[in-house]
Amino acid sequence: MCLVVIAWQAHPRYPLIVAGNRDEFHARPSTAAGWWPDAPAVLGGRDELAGGSWLAVNRNGRFAVVVNDPRRPPAAEQTLSRGQLVRDYVAGDRPSGRFLDMVAVNENRYAGFCLLLGTPVQVRGFVTAKGGAPHRWTMKPGVAAYSNGPIDEPAPKVAHMEREIAALLARGEPDREAMFALLASRVPVAAAEPGLSPLRLLPFVAGEDYGTRATTMLAIDERGRGEFEERRFGPRGVPGGVTRERFEISGR
Repeated sequence: MCLVVIAWQAHPRYPLIVAGNRDEFHARPSTAAGWWPDAPAVLGGRDELAGGSWLAVNRNGRFAVVVNDPRRPPAAEQTLSRGQLVRDYVAGDRPSGRFLDMVAVNENRYAGFCLLLGTPVQVRGFVTAKGGAPHRWTMKPGVAAYSNGPIDEPAPKVAHMEREIAALLARGEPDREAMFALLASRVPVAAAEPGLSPLRLLPFVAGEDYGTRATTMLAIDERGRGEFEERRFGPRGVPGGVTRERFEISGR
């Protein structure tokens, strides 16, 4: 159950911070985050089965991240990979609004998803619906978190992460290790409703077959300097490697 937090215009020095956990089956092959050979300006991990990505950024400041929505599971007619949405946006040049127009036309060819994309200047979102029309929006300044499930019925860990990240940013210079620690927590957050699935309560999932495969943080400051870090994990949450990159936003 993936988890992503976006802080947009929520800190005076960093107009954009994206942080999150990618939860996936450990047997699914993937490539560690790096600069892509077929798109050298793009940085992110790759899904080796479909060639897409969960979270990626371009040197020009374009970023995208996607989480699955299990309310609309894969069906025979849904032939496109959700990770391709991330790849197509960050490696392309369509403005975010026009890109989402294209996504809206084809969204019934994908299993359910929530897609966040944009630049340090603007962030947009798009979520499929179980039935009826999809929903899209432009993010307002602040901190917003998303996970697998309805955005109008967020998991308890979503609200928890929004509060904690907002509180960290309000204290001054972003404490990256504190953010990583929040995402690495294996303690269920408090929930008023009994009987909820642990996946809705645990920021970090340390399973044997399924769990958090990577924790990623992207931060772009007001001078256009980007910092990217991916921490990878194997079964039971055993650390499996780190990628750290710094880059300058081009075209400023």
